[in-house]
Amino acid sequence: MLEEIGMSLQRRASCTLLLCLTFLLMSSVARSQTPQHESSSTPTTATPAPPAPTLQSRDTNTTKRPRIALVLEGGGALGFAHIGVIDYLEQHHIPVDLVVGTSMGGLVGGLYASGRSPDEIRTLLHDIDWDVAIGGRTPFRDLSYRRKQDREDFPNRLDFGLKHGLSFPEGLNSGQEVGLILDRATLPDYALTSFNDLPISFRCVATNMNTGRAFVFDHGSLGQAMRATMSIPGVFVPVVIDGQTFTDGGSVDNLPVDVARANGADIVIASYLDTGQTTTQRAGSFLSVTSNTISIMIAANELHSLENADVLIRSDLKGFTSSMFSDSAIIAPKGMEAARQKAALLERFSIPDAEWAEYVKQRDSRRKTTVPNPQFLAVTGADPNTNAEIDRRLKPEVVDKPIDPKFLDLEMTRFVGNGTLNAAGYSMVQRDGVPGLAVTAYPKSYGPPFLDLGITIDGSDTQDVLFGMSGRVTFTNLGGYRAEWRNDAFFGYSYGLKSEYYKPFSAKSRFFYAPRAYVTSTRFDFYNEGSRTSQYQINQNGFGFDGGYTWPRGAELRIGQDEYWYSVNKRIDFDNLSIPAQQQSVSSLRFNSLGADNAVLPFNGLNTFFRVERHQPSKGNDPFTLAEGRVAAYFPISAKNSVFVIASGGTSFGAPPDVTDLQGFPLGGPFRLGSYGKNELLGNQFYLFQAGYERKLFKFNPLFGEGLYIVGFMEGGKVYENLNAADSLISQAWDGSVAIVARTAIGPMYIGGAAGDNDHRKWWFGLGRVF
Repeated sequence: MLEEIGMSLQRRASCTLLLCLTFLLMSSVARSQTPQHESSSTPTTATPAPPAPTLQSRDTNTTKRPRIALVLEGGGALGFAHIGVIDYLEQHHIPVDLVVGTSMGGLVGGLYASGRSPDEIRTLLHDIDWDVAIGGRTPFRDLSYRRKQDREDFPNRLDFGLKHGLSFPEGLNSGQEVGLILDRATLPDYALTSFNDLPISFRCVATNMNTGRAFVFDHGSLGQAMRATMSIPGVFVPVVIDGQTFTDGGSVDNLPVDVARANGADIVIASYLDTGQTTTQRAGSFLSVTSNTISIMIAANELHSLENADVLIRSDLKGFTSSMFSDSAIIAPKGMEAARQKAALLERFSIPDAEWAEYVKQRDSRRKTTVPNPQFLAVTGADPNTNAEIDRRLKPEVVDKPIDPKFLDLEMTRFVGNGTLNAAGYSMVQRDGVPGLAVTAYPKSYGPPFLDLGITIDGSDTQDVLFGMSGRVTFTNLGGYRAEWRNDAFFGYSYGLKSEYYKPFSAKSRFFYAPRAYVTSTRFDFYNEGSRTSQYQINQNGFGFDGGYTWPRGAELRIGQDEYWYSVNKRIDFDNLSIPAQQQSVSSLRFNSLGADNAVLPFNGLNTFFRVERHQPSKGNDPFTLAEGRVAAYFPISAKNSVFVIASGGTSFGAPPDVTDLQGFPLGGPFRLGSYGKNELLGNQFYLFQAGYERKLFKFNPLFGEGLYIVGFMEGGKVYENLNAADSLISQAWDGSVAIVARTAIGPMYIGGAAGDNDHRKWWFGLGRVF
């Protein structure tokens, strides 16, 4: 008994440390070794169906052979081994009348029960981008423009809600990508009275968080049932079905042999994922103790199932973990090897070729492979405006037309990318015998308002490291659909408040207006002949009004007018720089497009920025005009390698530096002539060219970040009429930089260095924006 518990402990250890605090709330669920299951009469669909009958009431074969159930254990990526087990059973003509699974076992089992062959299951799961599916973030390109701005300004996962006070998301992953995979895979299986209508009868186990008990899905939406059984608490947002909240069933019945018995199985073949004996661990920290305790409780539940299976197929998965989704091609054959070791036991259940052919014929006759053209579209779940927007965008493309899953996946992802939904999914339904497409939206429960938090560390000068924090509170759909009130606060080496109300002219219009107000103070270091000599604080307090046009996924054009008060405070002053306080009136034209694939370190795509500002200072100072542009293009050359070219420049159209003063164009600092100090070069016009190469060294667990990258690039630029140097030659600069960048859940971290002309050399580090 202790040996079996130890084997289970090893597998669970790789994930329970992360989940232990969440599972503490559920610890009462595993009070005994035999799980308690809820009655399947609990409703599981919007239109409840009666509970599915047991196998005894379903005549699947005319012979008197025993009814065989295949039980598949949960275990994350380790569950790929189940494919090999299924492959062995198919090759050796061992019929399966019932499939029961939990978590990943529920996913593989549901696909098999719906009629897919082992090769089809293997291909489907292999083609999934598991980093995206498990990472749970909407791809940058599919975000709306304003959510892209949020991702650029706060390139991390520190997002919260304020709807019920400060609250966290219900999980690190909304489950959107996994949900779409299941929606697509189960699309033909929509007209099921129960899961007995599938080619192979199917059951899967989830945890009902409302009751704290195991729940067996035997009817309803197949995709939703599979999604519920995989919803690891704390990692995936729970699945809500008819007001009941469901999470992963692994904590209550990870190897549900008892469910197979309860549904009439005569013989139970259990596929067990064995990662080997573990040694006793020291008590260690509170989290370690909690993790070990939870592992023991789960293992105890599994032990009961191990003892009650007729045939236990034990896949040897030593050295593998539940998060190794990229190793599906290696893990799957382990199940085949394990089944071969049980050949003597399994051959008793093999049936003759003729009988097998009849079994397969009956099974295949129940498989659904076609999807009718939907005759109506039903959108539910979100507020009326969001539902109407989804209906408006989808109806012309789906009603009375063949279903295009790729189109639907993209549209669902983009709806989520607007920022107010956790997830959106689709399925076929019937209404009075007429087929239709149902789209269900799942709003975020913790907002609006939403809170983004950011941490900044600026180590461009390693002798004077700067720290900052920032936050953004966004009220969405305030005063109208797609209207937003955005409020920023930041403090540290720079501090201030900003507020903007963004309001489209109508629910469908892309034209908008945006009044705003701000109070800011920004640190500015001043150099003289290459040495930092002074430090100033630039203060801007004012208000403005913009009008413009937003392209939904990538760009924005603004024309605006600002009135603000501008002053410079001297913190350290050895240059006797005199800049009088003044009021300025500024007319502006701005265009910004975000077409690249990432907010931190893009691999593919094009970003552009352009601005023209006409400044009218008070107190008789000369007016001046500033214009600036930037184009950044990224070109992938392989899955892990990319090159980029960035060109930027600006001009004051001849206005001298004593007119533009600190509002001119600075160069210097990491990723902007890194061998020079931040703002070391300052003039009334500039250009900068950058070209480089980036490579992904390795990827992180997608829950904690994207990966580690190395970036190398050359830079060359010039500022004109350099305010910081007596010698105009110093205004020209070039260097080469190398940096290691980690894209983590708390933001991009980097460390690097640069060497350039005029004996300029620097190393630097930071947390925050990169290019």
